[in-house]
Amino acid sequence: MQDITGKYAVITGGTRGIGLATAHALAEEDVNVAIIGRNADTLADAADSLRKHDVQIVALNGDVSRNEDVTRMLNEVKDAFPRIDILINNAGIMKHMPFLESSEDDLSEMMNVNLFGIYNMMHGVLPMMQEQGLGDVINISSMSGLKASSHSALYSATKYAVIGMTEGVMQEMRKHNIRVSYLTPSAVLTDLIGESSLKEESMTHPEDIADIIVSQLKLNPRTFIKTSQMWATNPIHK
Repeated sequence: MQDITGKYAVITGGTRGIGLATAHALAEEDVNVAIIGRNADTLADAADSLRKHDVQIVALNGDVSRNEDVTRMLNEVKDAFPRIDILINNAGIMKHMPFLESSEDDLSEMMNVNLFGIYNMMHGVLPMMQEQGLGDVINISSMSGLKASSHSALYSATKYAVIGMTEGVMQEMRKHNIRVSYLTPSAVLTDLIGESSLKEESMTHPEDIADIIVSQLKLNPRTFIKTSQMWATNPIHK
């Protein structure tokens, strides 16, 4: 296992859920962290919670679906960090609805954040990692990107697309010693899924996903895990 102390990470959707849990987990490993969020107040609260760690914390307010925002935020990162070693693409939105009640706007909104957000971030960060000759990118997809369900057609379409794009980029980046992978969590106890019929203690928690991310990043650089599926061991209904 490699020591990740002193590395520099950027996490999108870093103000809550999996993103914030991952930011805390990395900071506990002495990784310097930049978090990205669209809501300025939530972003400030998340950054304050992270400053208990003895690492550099950068808070970036912007929308990853807007290329101009990504360009600005990455310039801010360059001013604060000497490099970017780790990129966690976690930002995402989810709408569940019957397909025939959906609209092009619903699909466009989810596609812009869930897919183009990752596209914009990788397009901005990967050239830096190529120049360094190393780096880690982990994209958060979903079990819905492997198997769609009723009322999830549009959301699943965006997450299938994330997997396809990640697979292709992964193959292109291997020769540059850049590890590009994706995770497909099942239901995780976050605001994203809303009200759940399952008991909270029986569900997968954001901290569980963060533990998996940290473990993957600690693997010797010669090896990486292309993808992982995360399931609650014994989900129990209320």
